[in-house]
Amino acid sequence: MVRSKTIGVLFCFLLVAESVLFCACRKPGRGARETTTASQEKRPGSTTAEQPNFSPPEPAEVREAVTRVYQNVVTLEENRGTGFIGGDFNGDGSQDIAVVVKPAAGMLSKINSEFANWIIGNPRKVVLPDPKRKVQPLPPKPEPVTIKQGDRLLAVIHGHGPSGWRNPKAKQTYLLTGAGGTDLRSQPMKEALGSPERIEKLRWAGSDVIRQRLAGEPGFLYWTGAKYAWYVSPRTASAKTHPDK
Repeated sequence: MVRSKTIGVLFCFLLVAESVLFCACRKPGRGARETTTASQEKRPGSTTAEQPNFSPPEPAEVREAVTRVYQNVVTLEENRGTGFIGGDFNGDGSQDIAVVVKPAAGMLSKINSEFANWIIGNPRKVVLPDPKRKVQPLPPKPEPVTIKQGDRLLAVIHGHGPSGWRNPKAKQTYLLTGAGGTDLRSQPMKEALGSPERIEKLRWAGSDVIRQRLAGEPGFLYWTGAKYAWYVSPRTASAKTHPDK
């Protein structure tokens, strides 16, 4: 009888010990999952806590962003109406902005400085590979692009995270000469291309384009994966390269 009671007590002890160990093993695992979820919600750029902001740009916040990024070396051309548009121009799911600007007086040395935080380019002088050729010749060495006083420029700020170009961390920016046109509007690349042949040629059908008129020609700027290039609308009678204004 004594032996039976001893075995019963030992069995109950083992059950209690197993229950304690089981609970102890579960708590850290659940805590780890809860910690991971919280960190994902707080992580910058996470879409689980915040959806991308694609609301239309307002003039006041556009001025603030241009001042923040370009440090007063350019000014907005506000006398020409709405000279800015938003869109996902590089296809990363974050809203970008394109703004028509001009160099501020006495700021050319800072604008053209090799230490500037923006990339200077001329979309109408970008040489693209020929989609019909399997072996591409080496492109000619591009001439340095220099911005001059009086140039009409297009400033492009790529977005960062859900808040896009409004985010203070949005630092990938461009100053494009020969690209500050008129009648700016954003359009999905697939709508702008209009045919399978042009989709095959441009290869960036998932982004938005910056449709406008340059030197009287309708067309659009599009992201090549490394820079912006100008594409003249097929409706235009001439597709010649025009000199900068």
